[in-house]
Amino acid sequence: MNRAISLLPLVLFVVACASSSKPVDMTQPRRVLGTEADVRLDALVYSDRLSESTSIPITYDITNHRSSTILVADMLPLATYDPETLTVTVALGSEIPGENFLPRLIAVRPEEKKSFTTVAHVAIVARPGTPWSPRPNQVRIKLNFLGDTKPFAQLVDIHEKAVYDPKLAADLFTKWVDGNETVLTNTLPMRWTGGGVGAAVTDAPTFVQPRRGGRRGDRP
Repeated sequence: MNRAISLLPLVLFVVACASSSKPVDMTQPRRVLGTEADVRLDALVYSDRLSESTSIPITYDITNHRSSTILVADMLPLATYDPETLTVTVALGSEIPGENFLPRLIAVRPEEKKSFTTVAHVAIVARPGTPWSPRPNQVRIKLNFLGDTKPFAQLVDIHEKAVYDPKLAADLFTKWVDGNETVLTNTLPMRWTGGGVGAAVTDAPTFVQPRRGGRRGDRP
């Protein structure tokens, strides 16, 4: 994997992606769920619309049913759009470490549940040309975590949001990438309120039908 795709170093660490929050309200309708290898992700999406530039507030719970601790990078979420599936995916944690800056890792211990809140920002390049054109219509949440804690002990629950250590980042790169595990939730329907469909209708030339009748003499 090319390290050039590594996440933006300091910008993503300045503001923590996850802060302590109340647990997800299991009765809410806009809740999504994902489970994989004894790790459970419950998330509540406080939005039902997408546009070219969208902010999506999210509350989520990570529950670890394993017999060992897992680690989650404390970073801003990364939201991406797939035009083939018309889906926005909000990624929590990180699939890869930074090249110079390394994020704090939050430990979720066996049978522990931790709750967080965050806001995902997504830019979508999509301008459906007609009301019948496909448009962005759903969102899902993806959790990245590390199951092997030993190589990353220096970053677990540190006070800093991130540490500058290019050598450590280089040493951990392969271990981080190879050890990354994921949980993916089901998709949640969203409404498209961006440009394209509305513009296609409102920008079309308006045809005004001539008024019948009028002055005497106007008739043929």
